[in-house]
Amino acid sequence: MKKLLLSTFAASALLLAGCSNDPEVASTEAGRIREAELYEAMKDEPLQSGMTVGETVLQKLLMEDIFEHTYGDQVTDEDVDEEFAASAEQFGSVEDYESLLEMQGMDVDYIKDNIRLTLLIRAAVEDSVEVTDEEVESLYEEQRPDYTAQHILVEDEELAKDIIAQLEDGADFAELVEEHSTDPGSLDTEGKYTFSEGEMVPEFEEAVEALEVDETTSEPVKSDSGYHVIRRLELEYAPLEDQQEDLKAQVLDNYTNDEQFMSELVSKLAKEANVQIADDDLKGAMAAYMPQDEEEEPAEDVEEEAPADESDESEETDEQTDADANADAENSDSE
Repeated sequence: MKKLLLSTFAASALLLAGCSNDPEVASTEAGRIREAELYEAMKDEPLQSGMTVGETVLQKLLMEDIFEHTYGDQVTDEDVDEEFAASAEQFGSVEDYESLLEMQGMDVDYIKDNIRLTLLIRAAVEDSVEVTDEEVESLYEEQRPDYTAQHILVEDEELAKDIIAQLEDGADFAELVEEHSTDPGSLDTEGKYTFSEGEMVPEFEEAVEALEVDETTSEPVKSDSGYHVIRRLELEYAPLEDQQEDLKAQVLDNYTNDEQFMSELVSKLAKEANVQIADDDLKGAMAAYMPQDEEEEPAEDVEEEAPADESDESEETDEQTDADANADAENSDSE
């Protein structure tokens, strides 16, 4: 009886110990859900990407560790806060942005962790690429706009004609923009647009192309938006030296968005970091960057066969030996 009680006590202790090592995450009247169960469910829950929830989360954690290991000393908390503040500008202020995130149930620290990872990746790309002057100049030319023009948009054709007459009499274009133009997109720029082909409505572009620099349309230009009075200006485009740093950053961004380049970079860093995934069910987390070596098939045993000509030669030799032996025997009998 004493042994039975001791056994029961021991079993209960083991059960309690197992529970304490596997914390509860949720419960219902039907039972309890523990961390191990949640972990297993996450491992198997598929996503549209083809990976599971567990693989996706593990990949992010590994990425953070890999880039932090090599480039962590190149990204400071100040860098993260500065980037966070830049993102907040479109929402008014940092406080407004934080309030918006809170309303959406998003954690500020989580956002900053993602910003830090982005900055770490940028540091890795910059360390792996030497941006050439040719790349910067090529991007500069690629982004060069075609025209700069100034316009006044009104709804009435007669008003447009009256504005043209005022301009011919020496009226100030910018003042007439402020007084008459109904285009909200150019009110803060004195009616100016700098653009490339295909960015404006066809009627507007055709009219600008037909004008000489500082020339104004002699008749209103009609489009679906109304009637335009247009003046072509000298192309406004900052010189290369003033855009050098921004263009270099864009070149680096292009590398960051290059899937093949980033795959090779992450593969290299993962190998250097000696990434090991102990759980076989989560091996797919880094499959895109750590292709598994195919197991070599064992070579099949091949029985060595003598070449046909060597076999024939051997048989001929044996026959000749037998013939010689018989001849010797006959000679011996005759003697």
